[in-house]
Amino acid sequence: MLNQLQFAIVGIPLSRPEIVDFLVPPQSESRGALVCTVGQRPSAAAEAKWIERLRKTAVPTITDLLHIDDPHGHLVELPTDRLVPVELLAEADFLTRPLGGWIANYFGVVGFEPPLANGDPLLDRAEILHDFGEQIRFFGADPQQVASRLETETGLTVAGTAEAFCHLHHIRQQQLGKEAVLPAHMAYIDQLYAEIATERCFATSSLPPLPAVFLIDELMGQMVTLELLRRTAVADHNFALSDQIAAWQEAHRQASDLHLLLKGEYIVGRHRRSTILIAPELGWVIKQPAPEPFHEIELGARVVNGRPENWPFMTGTGELVTARGRLRLILEENLVPRISRAFGYNTQFSSLLGLTLEPFVRGDTIMETAWQDADILIPALYEEILLHQLVCEQLGIENGDWHAANFIIHQPDGAIVHVDWGAARPLRAEEFTRAGQQARLHQVRNIAFSFKHAPLVARIEQLHDELTGDEVRMAVLRARARELREK
Repeated sequence: MLNQLQFAIVGIPLSRPEIVDFLVPPQSESRGALVCTVGQRPSAAAEAKWIERLRKTAVPTITDLLHIDDPHGHLVELPTDRLVPVELLAEADFLTRPLGGWIANYFGVVGFEPPLANGDPLLDRAEILHDFGEQIRFFGADPQQVASRLETETGLTVAGTAEAFCHLHHIRQQQLGKEAVLPAHMAYIDQLYAEIATERCFATSSLPPLPAVFLIDELMGQMVTLELLRRTAVADHNFALSDQIAAWQEAHRQASDLHLLLKGEYIVGRHRRSTILIAPELGWVIKQPAPEPFHEIELGARVVNGRPENWPFMTGTGELVTARGRLRLILEENLVPRISRAFGYNTQFSSLLGLTLEPFVRGDTIMETAWQDADILIPALYEEILLHQLVCEQLGIENGDWHAANFIIHQPDGAIVHVDWGAARPLRAEEFTRAGQQARLHQVRNIAFSFKHAPLVARIEQLHDELTGDEVRMAVLRARARELREK
């Protein structure tokens, strides 16, 4: 690990020609300067230290349980030319294409040895948006909130929860050994899946079952580790290893559709950080928010070489928000739980682990379906899309992330289900204006850009304009929204 680290939130304008030339084409031998980033999950070493703390503490507290929330345990060292996964760079214009005004900009917490600008093409153009100094300031779990929900979420006391974590870590050590090899890693994931599916959850004649949510979190963590191994192997041109992992992943996708979506970095306009584990046979889509600072994005914040660039800017304290911190806000703000109730979803939340568990919705996305058959884009379907915004308006919520891939056409009844409320935020008092309401209504029109296909874009824009210009249809939709709000 690098010495004498300084931490800062940085933005790097990835569309600049000198950066594109440095990153494309990717090289098997890294050329970038070393930095640290905050990974999605804690490192194995950080987890081992945390477990040792729990084992040695006679009377563990909520603070002990949440010690793992510290983002300093997530630090990952990597060269700057690996900040953008090399597989994304296979798209010829990934870094340069404009998407409705969105230009690629790397954004996140970076640990570096000063000075930041050191001759590396990315770091020379990086801008410090918020300086932390020697310690990352972060917004994490609320111990009182976790304590109040612990028994409901786990069925355990604080002491019982600590014992369960230690037991699960012992199982991991037994399965993986001190230096895990790939076959053992894959076998452990298979065992975790089987224990959850059969509801045994590692129960024995002398030990009760572990909480299923603990095993779900462990399953996600191990699959993240495996995916990161595969990505590193691809970047290093170790295709024997990457192909072996990819074949295992594909076999599981074919057998049960178990798969992981890992967006481990924040590339504005391309890649919002998150981790999603899709497990249809278990009946769940499990989501873990990524460590992200409090921020907003300003479109067209500046113009460079004749091109407008979007740039992040810090809001509030500018702290880094951990996954548990994000769940804390979700539960405090009570936005997503209210949306879940309004639309009849049985979404569950783990403040202890920083997880959202949504029921799996079987069906294809509107994006997938429209690409196969553009005739599905009819007025009735767009009414269902816009209804979601009207319900948000009734609940005092802005979604701000309308995307065709976030709407699923549920099978077999054809209901339209929105599956990603990660960008939802409460409206401020000054935003409850006629102009604000209209702006939020017309934000939904941005769903057109997600299709990246001119005829489909034009069709969505037409449907939006026709609907929002028809007061009779809008009145009917607003009445439906009020009914859903009351649920």
